[in-house]
Amino acid sequence: MGHVLVPEHTILSEAESQELLKKYKIRPDQLPKILHTDPGVIAIGAKPGQIIKIVRKSQTAKQAIVYRFIIESEGGVSSDIIPADMSMDIGSDSVDV
Repeated sequence: MGHVLVPEHTILSEAESQELLKKYKIRPDQLPKILHTDPGVIAIGAKPGQIIKIVRKSQTAKQAIVYRFIIESEGGVSSDIIPADMSMDIGSDSVDV
């Protein structure tokens, strides 16, 4: 999106997604969710069912890496309602819960 306050969003390839899931021994639906209507998701052209990597700047760790599984919004659910910033640290990466 190019704004200083918007963290870098990247769509993982199928191979990268499988590697991530294998590394943490999880299924895609066990990752934190992000709606397909989220502005960051729309900006990179990601689709439901894909996994995205979000790299945020961190004052303590230089960068924090989080992953999201993209889902379709249901009815009138707004992306503003779902908290997207709670994270659980796993090694050098972090996976949001």
